[in-house]
Amino acid sequence: MFWLLLAVLADFGFVQLFKLGQRRRHAAPVIVAANYLTLGVMVALYLLVTGASAPPAAALALGVGTGVFFISTMLVLNHALTQAPLGAVLTSFRMSILLPVAMGVWIWNEPLSLFQAFGLALAVAALALMPAGGSTQRPGSAPAILGLLVAIFVLQGICNTALRAVHYQGWDAYFLHILMAAGFTGGGLGLGYLRLRNVEPTRPALLFGAGIGIYNAISTPIVLTALSHFPGTTYFPIAGCGIVMLDNLFAHFYWREPLSRTALIGVGVAITSLFVILF
Repeated sequence: MFWLLLAVLADFGFVQLFKLGQRRRHAAPVIVAANYLTLGVMVALYLLVTGASAPPAAALALGVGTGVFFISTMLVLNHALTQAPLGAVLTSFRMSILLPVAMGVWIWNEPLSLFQAFGLALAVAALALMPAGGSTQRPGSAPAILGLLVAIFVLQGICNTALRAVHYQGWDAYFLHILMAAGFTGGGLGLGYLRLRNVEPTRPALLFGAGIGIYNAISTPIVLTALSHFPGTTYFPIAGCGIVMLDNLFAHFYWREPLSRTALIGVGVAITSLFVILF
């Protein structure tokens, strides 16, 4: 249970740091690229110092593929933070745990009760309700916001499924190698995105992104360790319940993000779905 609680707190802090960067008006693509490059460098240095054995090529391939979805998710997430209410964006991001739960049952035969299946159906309803929340000054229209929320849900769900696959492939001993490959891939693609969009990195944004990368190098192994101790149908719902509630409480009381009645219903349905899955 210790690793599970630690993973909840670590995962919660990761996205809140990106929100802090947005509030400080740092360019999100710069933060994302610096984060993943720093993550790759930090893990590579650790593996070099400890003299870790070489991983299978397939494990590195999984890391590369995960890195592609890492960078895609964070770029979409940071764009969504400028278009949609914080509570809706973060709830969609956290609700993506439902995808690895479903994939765990389908691919790895993890247990899923009838109540948990009902919870998955509630999650779909919650996604349709959340775009209506938040400040009316947000620039995104409801259909555009819904599209962003769905994209975040799917992309982050794939990331979570890839992380879960590490254990079922028998690569727990190589999860740092996979994380290193993901970091370098995400960082490299992030640099390419900056060149393509002619975004000029600033020193504060680079330093802020590097700080998140250091945090990420500590938090992601914690999550992977927790995943090695619990089946996905147990870990993801419990972690999701805790993180979604923390996200929305933090959004309302710290970031002062208003939530409409419809959005509150959507968040309530989302949290309810996670409790149904849990029990």
